[in-house]
Amino acid sequence: MAAGDTLLIFDPLANHPPTANFATLDLRGDFVVLDFDASTNESAQFHAVVPSHYRGGELRVVLTGTSSTATTGTAKLRVELTRIAAGDNLDSLPAPDASADLTVACPATCGLLVVSELSLLTAADLAAGEILRVQVTRLATDAADTVAGDWELVAVAVKEA
Repeated sequence: MAAGDTLLIFDPLANHPPTANFATLDLRGDFVVLDFDASTNESAQFHAVVPSHYRGGELRVVLTGTSSTATTGTAKLRVELTRIAAGDNLDSLPAPDASADLTVACPATCGLLVVSELSLLTAADLAAGEILRVQVTRLATDAADTVAGDWELVAVAVKEA
């Protein structure tokens, strides 16, 4: 696996919503999106088996999204990576192995896609064949989140750094 190669790609239909405060499915033209509310911290969770060509090392997460109606402000997002391995109890997963926040500028025209890459994240001891959970949360209650209306998540990609 070479640096920058894509390991996993998730669209909104791959979401496994948490039990509470979850982003909701919506349509944007012909595209399914996940809407993250402007007043409540909401999350989306994605799970996948790490492919056999992953050889270890740091990961980079790429988020693609837009605003539903706003044309100014910033959305504050958090991405958490959790390794789920054989022997882990699905009823009480460990704390995330890696977490990073980013502030995304709202596009000047709602609906224009914004692509944001997070700084390097490391999933401790992650190995091919294990499950990786990627959780994306809009931190709507954070002072840095000033986008009025929903933030729409269109895609999530995980790359080898």
